[in-house]
Amino acid sequence: MANISKFDREDVLEKAKNLFWQKGFLATSTREIQTVMDMRPGSIYAAFGSKADLFNQTLIHYAQTSDSHLNTILQQHDSAWDGLKQYLRGLIVPCGENVASELCMVMRTLAELDESHQETLDIAKDILTRVEHRFATIIGEAQAKGDLPATLDKNLTAKKLQVNIIGLRSYLKATGDTQTVNQQLEEFFEQLQQG
Repeated sequence: MANISKFDREDVLEKAKNLFWQKGFLATSTREIQTVMDMRPGSIYAAFGSKADLFNQTLIHYAQTSDSHLNTILQQHDSAWDGLKQYLRGLIVPCGENVASELCMVMRTLAELDESHQETLDIAKDILTRVEHRFATIIGEAQAKGDLPATLDKNLTAKKLQVNIIGLRSYLKATGDTQTVNQQLEEFFEQLQQG
């Protein structure tokens, strides 16, 4: 097993994130965490703290990774709106090798945990709020370039984006119907562009 001084923190957090995302916090055993992270219990505790502390760090890592991915996609497009659409399309994918669950890890956390895990719930809610603000900023940029109607309320539109993505991902998890989900997403994009 890995020595605490010789592990790649990002790599270990990525492995833990995928495990938690797939199984959820409550169903993930300490033994599974040790196996996936290839670390002894004492090393995990020394590096990350308790299981709950580790989960909170993986949730933050998930958010940072998602934000970095969004930045990369935005840089690849001249239009902020085209970049955001491409990013959102990438969120609607079936569970597989690179995606631990169709559900967003943040939403899965909010659905799974109760008030006995208030710190984690607060982190998850804060992440959702930050994503919503980021979407609003990008929508504002798209409006400034004329890619979206100026009449749209960027904050309300960001909320609608959140609701639609959460709903579509939940529907995908329940049905596996990628075609319908993608069609609904494209229709939603068209509605926004028409104002």
